[in-house]
Parts: sequence; structure tokens; C-alpha cells
Amino acid sequence: MELLALLVFGVALSLDGFAAGLAYGLQRIQLPFRSLIIICLTSGVAISISIGVGYAAAQVMAPELARVLGGILLIFLGIWILSQALRRITRRPLCIRIPPFGMVIQVLFEPLDADMDQSGTICSREALILGIALALDAFAAGFAIALSGLHSIFVPLFVTAGLFLLINLGILLGQRTSDVLSEKVNLLPGCLLIMLGMFRLM
Repeated sequence: MELLALLVFGVALSLDGFAAGLAYGLQRIQLPFRSLIIICLTSGVAISISIGVGYAAAQVMAPELARVLGGILLIFLGIWILSQALRRITRRPLCIRIPPFGMVIQVLFEPLDADMDQSGTICSREALILGIALALDAFAAGFAIALSGLHSIFVPLFVTAGLFLLINLGILLGQRTSDVLSEKVNLLPGCLLIMLGMFRLM
């Protein structure tokens, strides 16, 4: 069951990358290998740190309380991510003007904004911003999953490898599909985290 939880968690946190890849494939935006590695490593480092923090917090709580709190946090995070996806689908405008985090949050809602110079290529600096945007959800989810009792060293590996594979897959599919698929994929991460949170509560 722990392996299943790891797989669901890894896929849930990688699907944002898949959706970003779809968007880049649709718009023919290039993502060099170096930029892809920066994105994946940023999320991997973020989730490693958050799992460590979550594990430390779990040590000062009763195991049952930590498990319940972790599950509840996963559910609330899933609802938050789901609300983000619904905002994208309804095309509600979002403009954040709080430097330096405003651009990161904007990219979190609209991955295409990562190509700030509109060059058609995601450079290293733009990849770092996209990586940080994707890592925001990963950081919170890593803390919650560790608090709930799942703090395996394989979690960061699943997320990093999942991002690498699914971003590439998204780009390939994006070059051959429509943006309808991208909208549907955006709904999956939140749903999976809600399901995982409920599973951890059982």
C-alpha cells in the first residue's frame, strides 16, 4: 500500500509538469535539456527539504495526530490545486505585482508566462522560475505526506523522475493534440491529492 501511495503521490506532483509540457508543445516552445534538468532538480530539492521538515514535525506529535493532520493537509492542498485548475479553465485573468514572487505565482497559474522574453525557448533563468512555481505545490505536499507517516527517501526520486518523463511526454503530445486535453489534465493533480489524503486518513 505504501508503494501505491508513492506512485499516486509522484504522479500527482508530476502532472503539473505534464500540463506545462502540453502547453509548450502546443505553442512549439522549446525546452532545452539543461532547462528541463533545472526544473526537475528544483522540485526534487524542494520536496526533499519539505519531507525533512515534515518528518521532524511528526517526531514531536503523537503518531495518530500527525497522520490525521497530514491527511487533512493533503486534502486541503488538493482542493487548492483543483481551484487553480478551475481558474485556468475559466480563463480568469490573474496579474500578481508583488516582486520577486509575483512572476513565480503567475507562472504557477499560466506556464506559458515562463517564456518571459517570448523567444520560443525556455532559458535557464526562466526554467528556474518555472521550477520554483512547480515546487510550491511540491513543498507543501512533501510536508503533508511526511507528516502523515510516508517519508520514504524514494519520494523525491519519484517526483523528480516523474517530472522529467511527464514534461517530455507532455511536449510530445502537445505537438499532436489540442488544448482540451491540457485543461482536463489540470484537474487530475488536485483530485489525486484529495484521494491520497483520504487514503492516509483511513
